[in-house]
Amino acid sequence: MRNVNTHPHKPKLNKDKNKNNSDSEQSETEEESSKKIIIHKTLLKDIAGTLTTIISQNKNPKNQNDTFSHGHMPKISLFDYLLRIQKYSGIENSTIIIALIYIDRICIKKGITLTNYNIHRLLFTSILISIKYNEDIIYDNLFYSKIGGVPVAELNKLEHEFLKMIGFGLFVSEEVYKKYYSYLNINDNSIKDWLLFSI
Repeated sequence: MRNVNTHPHKPKLNKDKNKNNSDSEQSETEEESSKKIIIHKTLLKDIAGTLTTIISQNKNPKNQNDTFSHGHMPKISLFDYLLRIQKYSGIENSTIIIALIYIDRICIKKGITLTNYNIHRLLFTSILISIKYNEDIIYDNLFYSKIGGVPVAELNKLEHEFLKMIGFGLFVSEEVYKKYYSYLNINDNSIKDWLLFSI
């Protein structure tokens, strides 16, 4: 999916015709950087809100006896957890959306109910797998375990279990991606367009 490019490259200004070209490019870079931060937070807030709503609507919100459940509810909110993951891993927006697709698949295939006890580990494991599928630069699990606050030995087991439960089906078509993208409750059309073009 990351090979799909719908944004043409902007033409570079001729330095001979514009002496302030470097200042202009620097300003554009700062502006784009600020916009990306806003987009990241908007997307993460929407996903965290969606998952929180799903959990609140589940009929059996108590701790389940599954691989991803923890003995107690993590104190960190989903939004703050996603912010931490994005901050230290620098993952792409498309990677996060793909992770959401994986979670949906595993819930459908294995009938897992999302709860406050399992969502953090499910989400982090799904993002880890999505990183390895979608990103150009990846690191070892020890690096990611420190970001997610999960011991590396446990993270290895969670990753293996997640892959088995999803049937190792990691491919996400552009059609499916756009379908999930359309579910995002983001009112700013410029942000939604940017997310769509970042496939």
